[in-house]
Amino acid sequence: MNIPQTEFDHRIARAREKMREMEMDGLIVTDPLNFQYFTGQPTPPWMKSRASIFILPLESEPALISWSGPGMFARLYQRDYPSWVADRHIYPDVPFSRDEAVDWGIRAVIEDRGLSRSRLGIELGRETWLGLSYVDFERLKSELPQASFVDSGPVTWFCRLIKSEWEIDCLRRACIIGGRAWDQVFDEVKAGDDIRSVQTRILKAYMNEGADLNSGPPICLGATGPQNTFQQGDILYLDGGPRYLGYRMDYTRRGVFGAPSQRQLDEHNGMWNILFEVIERMKPGVAVKDLFEFSQKKLSQRSEWKNYSTHPALRIGHGIGLENEPPSMSAFDDMVLQEGMVLTPEPKIESVDGLVNPEEQVVIRAHGAELLSDCSDYKLRIIE
Repeated sequence: MNIPQTEFDHRIARAREKMREMEMDGLIVTDPLNFQYFTGQPTPPWMKSRASIFILPLESEPALISWSGPGMFARLYQRDYPSWVADRHIYPDVPFSRDEAVDWGIRAVIEDRGLSRSRLGIELGRETWLGLSYVDFERLKSELPQASFVDSGPVTWFCRLIKSEWEIDCLRRACIIGGRAWDQVFDEVKAGDDIRSVQTRILKAYMNEGADLNSGPPICLGATGPQNTFQQGDILYLDGGPRYLGYRMDYTRRGVFGAPSQRQLDEHNGMWNILFEVIERMKPGVAVKDLFEFSQKKLSQRSEWKNYSTHPALRIGHGIGLENEPPSMSAFDDMVLQEGMVLTPEPKIESVDGLVNPEEQVVIRAHGAELLSDCSDYKLRIIE
């Protein structure tokens, strides 16, 4: 586990601070990424049949509930268990009974902590995901009839929205890894190469630069030739990026095969100019809906461009961390920027070449936005 213990201490303290404010006596974490955030133990997204649960009482020691695999691998290969949590409740594998609804052992931990008559937070609202099946959750409620269950989102997002300096360093490192990989491929790619070969080269470069092994390929678009090959005049569009210790890069870069047309230059440079004007306004206390309105106003001055975000719900950016996160930079999101948030602003237009969405990755500081993605040149690349 590469995460310092002080990081977990900070997360637990923040969670308990918000729990007190929300009058929650305990927190039940079942979302795989929330589980990883609080325990340090990764849970593969495909492992839907095996629940991973973290229980945080307001006062007493936390506990985790997990399948036997992580402990088995640690024991057989002389490794440390992949979590700092000392109280571990391990189930063998699944299915381990014929019951339609599974008893994961949550009730036993809740009762042991004296919380069976308490107000308990669990993932029930927007921007959360319940990592138990519906029937499992119904069983839990029937087993704890005197407990009340409320949405834990205000607690988990209170913690996850504001990034520590350690998290910001991870996000910056992900941007550096991705930027180097993309720069290498922009230098090497030729007309006639296909989308798959570009993505394959980028994945190899990610690994050489130290990205997480589960980093997927970036979105790669713009090829107009047969079998998705790039031709002269095509725009190579890259979006997304690798992970580093779980934290994601997400920005865009573009390159043109051959000499760019005046239209291509105007669209690219004009949109990045608008993006940087948006970024200049990204400061603590600014509402994200106001940034959306500013972007819409700027785009309305270019009648020749087709604005992608024609509906107030079509966002022009989002938070970023372990995943695409709140807030959504749209007209319907009332969230106000705070120091320590990391976002990826991206106003968008639709072009004959495809999507033109300049996107950068920024962290909100006291003075404004700091670019984490300035390791890679945003200018339209010329691919010879």
